[in-house]
Amino acid sequence: MIKSLLSAALTASLMLGATSAMAQTSWDLPLAWPADNYITENEQIFADEVKEATNGDVVITLHPGGSLGFKGPEMFSAVRDGLVPIGDMLLNQQVGENKLLGLESLPYLIGSFDELREFQKPYRPLLDEVFGAANQKVLFTIPWPQQQIFTKKEINTIEDMSGIKIRSYDKSSTEIFKAAGMTPVQLPWGEVIPSLAAGAIDAVATSSPSAIDGAFWEFLGYAYPTRQTWNTNVVSVNLDAWNALTKEQQDQISAIAEELEPKFWAAAQEVDANAMETLADNGMVIGTLSEETRDALRERAAPLREAALNEMGDKAKAVVEEFQNQ
Repeated sequence: MIKSLLSAALTASLMLGATSAMAQTSWDLPLAWPADNYITENEQIFADEVKEATNGDVVITLHPGGSLGFKGPEMFSAVRDGLVPIGDMLLNQQVGENKLLGLESLPYLIGSFDELREFQKPYRPLLDEVFGAANQKVLFTIPWPQQQIFTKKEINTIEDMSGIKIRSYDKSSTEIFKAAGMTPVQLPWGEVIPSLAAGAIDAVATSSPSAIDGAFWEFLGYAYPTRQTWNTNVVSVNLDAWNALTKEQQDQISAIAEELEPKFWAAAQEVDANAMETLADNGMVIGTLSEETRDALRERAAPLREAALNEMGDKAKAVVEEFQNQ
Protein backbone atom coordinates (compact mmCIF):
# COMPACT_ATOMS: atom_id res chain seq x y z
CA MET A 1 0.00 0.00 0.00
CA ILE A 2 2.75 2.44 0.99
CA LYS A 3 4.69 1.45 -2.10
CA SER A 4 1.67 2.19 -4.28
CA LEU A 5 1.16 5.58 -2.64
CA LEU A 6 4.82 6.50 -3.13
CA SER A 7 4.64 5.41 -6.76
CA ALA A 8 1.51 7.49 -7.32
CA ALA A 9 3.09 10.51 -5.64
CA LEU A 10 6.21 10.18 -7.75
CA THR A 11 4.15 9.90 -10.93
CA ALA A 12 2.13 12.97 -10.00
CA SER A 13 5.30 14.90 -9.21
CA LEU A 14 6.85 14.00 -12.55
CA MET A 15 3.67 14.94 -14.39
CA LEU A 16 3.52 18.29 -12.57
CA GLY A 17 7.15 18.97 -13.42
CA ALA A 18 6.58 18.08 -17.05
CA THR A 19 3.51 20.31 -17.22
CA SER A 20 5.45 23.19 -15.64
CA ALA A 21 8.33 22.71 -18.06
CA MET A 22 5.94 22.62 -21.02
CA ALA A 23 4.22 25.78 -19.82
CA GLN A 24 7.37 27.86 -19.63
CA THR A 25 8.56 29.61 -22.79
CA SER A 26 12.15 30.82 -22.97
CA TRP A 27 13.15 33.34 -25.62
CA ASP A 28 16.70 34.49 -26.31
CA LEU A 29 16.88 38.10 -27.50
CA PRO A 30 20.18 39.11 -29.18
CA LEU A 31 21.27 42.76 -29.33
CA ALA A 32 24.25 44.45 -30.95
CA TRP A 33 24.40 47.08 -28.19
CA PRO A 34 26.30 46.75 -24.90
CA ALA A 35 24.54 45.97 -21.64
CA ASP A 36 24.59 49.55 -20.39
CA ASN A 37 23.21 51.09 -23.58
CA TYR A 38 19.77 52.61 -23.06
CA ILE A 39 18.28 50.39 -25.80
CA THR A 40 19.38 47.30 -23.91
CA GLU A 41 18.29 48.72 -20.56
CA ASN A 42 14.82 49.53 -21.89
CA GLU A 43 14.40 46.10 -23.40
CA GLN A 44 15.42 44.56 -20.08
CA ILE A 45 12.55 46.49 -18.49
CA PHE A 46 10.24 44.94 -21.08
CA ALA A 47 11.60 41.45 -20.39
CA ASP A 48 11.22 41.91 -16.63
CA GLU A 49 7.62 43.04 -16.97
CA VAL A 50 6.77 40.15 -19.29
CA LYS A 51 8.17 37.67 -16.80
CA GLU A 52 6.21 39.23 -13.96
CA ALA A 53 2.93 39.49 -15.88
CA THR A 54 3.10 35.87 -17.05
CA ASN A 55 4.16 34.56 -13.63
CA GLY A 56 7.43 33.36 -15.10
CA ASP A 57 5.79 31.39 -17.90
CA VAL A 58 7.44 33.56 -20.57
CA VAL A 59 11.09 34.39 -19.91
CA ILE A 60 13.03 36.64 -22.27
CA THR A 61 16.81 36.55 -21.83
CA LEU A 62 18.79 39.41 -23.35
CA HIS A 63 22.17 38.76 -24.96
CA PRO A 64 23.80 42.19 -25.49
CA GLY A 65 27.02 43.07 -27.26
CA GLY A 66 26.51 40.64 -30.15
CA SER A 67 27.25 37.75 -27.80
CA LEU A 68 25.09 35.30 -29.76
CA GLY A 69 27.07 35.99 -32.91
CA PHE A 70 24.40 37.79 -34.93
CA LYS A 71 25.42 41.05 -36.59
CA GLY A 72 23.01 43.95 -36.79
CA PRO A 73 22.12 43.62 -40.49
CA GLU A 74 21.30 39.92 -39.97
CA MET A 75 18.59 40.37 -37.38
CA PHE A 76 15.57 40.69 -39.68
CA SER A 77 16.35 37.38 -41.40
CA ALA A 78 17.36 35.72 -38.11
CA VAL A 79 13.93 36.37 -36.61
CA ARG A 80 12.12 35.61 -39.87
CA ASP A 81 13.84 32.24 -40.21
CA GLY A 82 13.40 31.31 -36.55
CA LEU A 83 17.10 31.31 -35.74
CA VAL A 84 16.00 33.36 -32.73
CA PRO A 85 12.41 33.74 -31.51
CA ILE A 86 12.71 37.46 -30.82
CA GLY A 87 15.17 40.12 -31.93
CA ASP A 88 16.19 43.76 -31.75
CA MET A 89 17.14 45.45 -35.00
CA LEU A 90 18.09 48.84 -36.36
CA LEU A 91 15.64 49.36 -39.20
CA ASN A 92 17.96 51.08 -41.62
CA GLN A 93 20.37 48.14 -41.44
CA GLN A 94 17.67 45.83 -42.81
CA VAL A 95 17.19 47.48 -46.21
CA GLY A 96 18.86 44.51 -47.90
CA GLU A 97 15.74 42.57 -46.94
CA ASN A 98 13.24 45.28 -47.81
CA LYS A 99 13.93 48.84 -48.98
CA LEU A 100 10.87 50.14 -47.13
CA LEU A 101 12.68 49.56 -43.83
CA GLY A 102 14.94 52.50 -44.67
CA LEU A 103 12.16 54.99 -45.30
CA GLU A 104 12.52 57.12 -42.17
CA SER A 105 16.28 57.30 -42.72
CA LEU A 106 16.04 59.07 -46.07
CA PRO A 107 18.32 62.14 -46.00
CA TYR A 108 16.71 65.21 -44.45
CA LEU A 109 13.20 63.79 -44.76
CA ILE A 110 12.61 64.27 -41.01
CA GLY A 111 13.91 67.38 -39.30
CA SER A 112 13.39 66.82 -35.58
CA PHE A 113 12.56 64.29 -32.90
CA ASP A 114 8.97 65.54 -32.79
CA GLU A 115 8.68 65.01 -36.52
CA LEU A 116 10.07 61.49 -36.11
CA ARG A 117 7.27 60.80 -33.64
CA GLU A 118 4.68 62.14 -36.08
CA PHE A 119 6.15 60.06 -38.88
CA GLN A 120 5.26 56.87 -36.99
CA LYS A 121 1.53 57.44 -37.51
CA PRO A 122 1.56 56.72 -41.26
CA TYR A 123 4.67 54.51 -41.13
CA ARG A 124 3.75 51.97 -38.46
CA PRO A 125 0.99 50.27 -40.49
CA LEU A 126 3.47 49.79 -43.32
CA LEU A 127 6.02 48.34 -40.89
CA ASP A 128 3.41 45.92 -39.59
CA GLU A 129 2.71 44.83 -43.16
CA VAL A 130 6.38 44.33 -44.04
CA PHE A 131 7.16 42.39 -40.87
CA GLY A 132 3.98 40.34 -41.14
CA ALA A 133 4.92 39.24 -44.65
CA ALA A 134 8.27 38.10 -43.21
CA ASN A 135 6.75 35.88 -40.50
CA GLN A 136 7.19 38.48 -37.76
CA LYS A 137 5.16 40.67 -35.47
CA VAL A 138 6.35 44.11 -34.39
CA LEU A 139 6.12 44.40 -30.60
CA PHE A 140 7.45 47.94 -30.12
CA THR A 141 9.92 50.50 -31.41
CA ILE A 142 12.65 52.50 -29.68
CA PRO A 143 14.09 55.58 -31.40
CA TRP A 144 17.67 56.71 -31.43
CA PRO A 145 18.43 60.35 -30.61
CA GLN A 146 19.53 62.84 -33.25
CA GLN A 147 22.30 61.72 -35.55
CA GLN A 148 25.69 63.37 -35.26
CA ILE A 149 29.14 63.19 -36.74
CA PHE A 150 32.08 62.79 -34.35
CA THR A 151 35.37 63.87 -35.87
CA LYS A 152 39.07 64.35 -35.21
CA LYS A 153 39.07 67.78 -36.82
CA GLU A 154 37.01 70.93 -36.46
CA ILE A 155 34.36 71.59 -39.10
CA ASN A 156 33.28 75.11 -39.99
CA THR A 157 32.22 74.74 -43.62
CA ILE A 158 31.21 71.93 -45.93
CA GLU A 159 34.66 72.17 -47.51
CA ASP A 160 36.14 71.10 -44.15
CA MET A 161 34.41 67.75 -44.57
CA SER A 162 36.28 66.93 -47.75
CA GLY A 163 38.21 63.67 -47.60
CA ILE A 164 37.35 62.73 -44.00
CA LYS A 165 37.09 58.94 -43.66
CA ILE A 166 33.81 58.54 -41.80
CA ARG A 167 31.97 55.49 -40.55
CA SER A 168 28.54 55.23 -42.14
CA TYR A 169 25.93 52.66 -41.13
CA ASP A 170 23.63 52.19 -44.13
CA LYS A 171 23.20 52.98 -47.81
CA SER A 172 21.53 56.31 -47.12
CA SER A 173 24.19 57.66 -44.76
CA THR A 174 26.92 56.41 -47.10
CA GLU A 175 25.44 58.38 -49.99
CA ILE A 176 24.89 61.50 -47.86
CA PHE A 177 28.52 61.65 -46.71
CA LYS A 178 29.82 60.88 -50.16
CA ALA A 179 27.77 63.81 -51.50
CA ALA A 180 29.29 65.99 -48.77
CA GLY A 181 32.78 65.18 -50.08
CA MET A 182 33.66 62.76 -47.30
CA THR A 183 34.95 59.19 -47.70
CA PRO A 184 32.34 56.92 -46.09
CA VAL A 185 33.19 53.44 -44.83
CA GLN A 186 30.07 51.41 -44.02
CA LEU A 187 30.61 49.48 -40.79
CA PRO A 188 28.38 47.68 -38.27
CA TRP A 189 28.76 48.92 -34.72
CA GLY A 190 30.98 46.05 -33.63
CA GLU A 191 33.71 47.15 -36.05
CA VAL A 192 33.70 50.87 -35.19
CA ILE A 193 36.02 50.95 -32.18
CA PRO A 194 38.65 48.62 -33.70
CA SER A 195 38.60 50.80 -36.84
CA LEU A 196 39.10 53.95 -34.78
CA ALA A 197 41.92 52.35 -32.82
CA ALA A 198 43.61 51.22 -36.03
CA GLY A 199 43.23 54.64 -37.65
CA ALA A 200 41.12 53.20 -40.46
CA ILE A 201 38.52 55.96 -39.99
CA ASP A 202 38.74 59.58 -38.84
CA ALA A 203 35.09 60.14 -37.92
CA VAL A 204 31.93 58.30 -36.96
CA ALA A 205 28.29 58.93 -37.76
CA THR A 206 26.08 57.78 -34.90
CA SER A 207 24.11 59.13 -31.94
CA SER A 208 25.34 60.30 -28.55
CA PRO A 209 24.60 57.11 -26.55
CA SER A 210 26.81 55.14 -28.93
CA ALA A 211 29.52 57.77 -28.55
CA ILE A 212 29.41 57.08 -24.82
CA ASP A 213 29.49 53.33 -25.43
CA GLY A 214 32.62 53.76 -27.52
CA ALA A 215 34.33 56.33 -25.25
CA PHE A 216 34.82 58.45 -28.35
CA TRP A 217 36.82 61.05 -26.44
CA GLU A 218 39.71 58.59 -26.54
CA PHE A 219 39.82 58.87 -30.34
CA LEU A 220 37.87 61.95 -31.46
CA GLY A 221 37.61 65.59 -30.40
CA TYR A 222 34.46 67.12 -31.91
CA ALA A 223 30.73 66.41 -32.04
CA TYR A 224 28.37 68.00 -34.56
CA PRO A 225 24.58 67.43 -34.48
CA THR A 226 23.83 66.96 -38.17
CA ARG A 227 20.41 65.26 -37.98
CA GLN A 228 20.86 64.05 -41.54
CA THR A 229 18.77 60.95 -40.87
CA TRP A 230 16.73 59.46 -38.05
CA ASN A 231 16.82 55.87 -36.91
CA THR A 232 14.58 53.52 -34.99
CA ASN A 233 14.99 50.06 -33.53
CA VAL A 234 12.25 47.44 -33.75
CA VAL A 235 11.74 44.52 -31.42
CA SER A 236 9.93 41.81 -33.34
CA VAL A 237 8.92 38.25 -32.59
CA ASN A 238 8.83 35.28 -34.93
CA LEU A 239 5.17 34.49 -35.65
CA ASP A 240 5.63 30.76 -35.05
CA ALA A 241 6.99 31.55 -31.58
CA TRP A 242 4.22 34.09 -31.02
CA ASN A 243 1.46 31.70 -32.08
CA ALA A 244 2.82 29.08 -29.70
CA LEU A 245 1.82 31.31 -26.79
CA THR A 246 -1.60 31.25 -25.21
CA LYS A 247 -4.04 34.02 -26.08
CA GLU A 248 -3.69 35.33 -22.52
CA GLN A 249 0.09 35.52 -22.82
CA GLN A 250 -0.15 37.29 -26.17
CA ASP A 251 -2.54 39.86 -24.70
CA GLN A 252 -0.28 40.40 -21.69
CA ILE A 253 2.82 40.95 -23.82
CA SER A 254 1.02 43.23 -26.27
CA ALA A 255 -0.33 45.35 -23.40
CA ILE A 256 3.15 45.70 -21.87
CA ALA A 257 4.66 46.69 -25.22
CA GLU A 258 1.94 49.29 -25.82
CA GLU A 259 2.38 50.78 -22.35
CA LEU A 260 6.18 50.93 -22.45
CA GLU A 261 6.72 52.20 -25.98
CA PRO A 262 5.91 55.90 -25.22
CA LYS A 263 8.19 55.72 -22.18
CA PHE A 264 11.02 54.37 -24.32
CA TRP A 265 10.56 57.26 -26.74
CA ALA A 266 10.69 59.80 -23.93
CA ALA A 267 13.82 58.11 -22.57
CA ALA A 268 15.63 58.64 -25.88
CA GLN A 269 15.50 62.42 -25.52
CA GLU A 270 16.62 62.34 -21.91
CA VAL A 271 19.48 60.01 -22.74
CA ASP A 272 20.66 62.32 -25.52
CA ALA A 273 20.82 65.35 -23.22
CA ASN A 274 22.71 63.43 -20.55
CA ALA A 275 25.09 61.89 -23.07
CA MET A 276 26.02 65.25 -24.53
CA GLU A 277 26.93 66.46 -21.06
CA THR A 278 29.08 63.37 -20.52
CA LEU A 279 30.88 63.89 -23.82
CA ALA A 280 31.62 67.51 -22.91
CA ASP A 281 32.78 66.51 -19.44
CA ASN A 282 35.29 64.17 -21.05
CA GLY A 283 36.74 66.91 -23.19
CA MET A 284 34.86 66.66 -26.46
CA VAL A 285 33.93 69.94 -28.13
CA ILE A 286 30.19 70.10 -28.82
CA GLY A 287 30.14 72.06 -32.04
CA THR A 288 27.44 73.55 -34.22
CA LEU A 289 27.00 73.67 -37.96
CA SER A 290 26.18 76.98 -39.60
CA GLU A 291 22.89 77.28 -41.46
CA GLU A 292 24.93 77.78 -44.61
CA THR A 293 26.59 74.40 -44.09
CA ARG A 294 23.29 72.72 -43.27
CA ASP A 295 21.66 74.20 -46.38
CA ALA A 296 24.54 72.96 -48.51
CA LEU A 297 24.15 69.45 -47.07
CA ARG A 298 20.39 69.48 -47.64
CA GLU A 299 20.86 70.65 -51.21
CA ARG A 300 23.36 67.92 -52.00
CA ALA A 301 21.15 65.28 -50.35
CA ALA A 302 17.88 66.20 -52.09
CA PRO A 303 18.50 64.19 -55.28
CA LEU A 304 19.52 61.18 -53.19
CA ARG A 305 16.29 61.33 -51.22
CA GLU A 306 14.10 61.59 -54.28
CA ALA A 307 15.91 58.77 -56.08
CA ALA A 308 15.64 56.48 -53.06
CA LEU A 309 11.96 57.28 -52.60
CA ASN A 310 11.29 56.44 -56.24
CA GLU A 311 13.01 53.09 -55.76
CA MET A 312 10.85 52.34 -52.72
CA GLY A 313 7.68 52.78 -54.73
CA ASP A 314 4.12 53.93 -54.23
CA LYS A 315 3.66 52.67 -50.66
CA ALA A 316 6.63 54.68 -49.47
CA LYS A 317 5.48 57.76 -51.37
CA ALA A 318 2.04 57.47 -49.79
CA VAL A 319 3.56 57.42 -46.28
CA VAL A 320 5.70 60.46 -47.01
CA GLU A 321 2.76 62.35 -48.52
CA GLU A 322 0.57 61.62 -45.50
CA PHE A 323 3.38 62.68 -43.16
CA GLN A 324 3.97 65.94 -44.99
CA ASN A 325 0.24 66.73 -45.04
CA GLN A 326 -0.32 66.12 -41.31
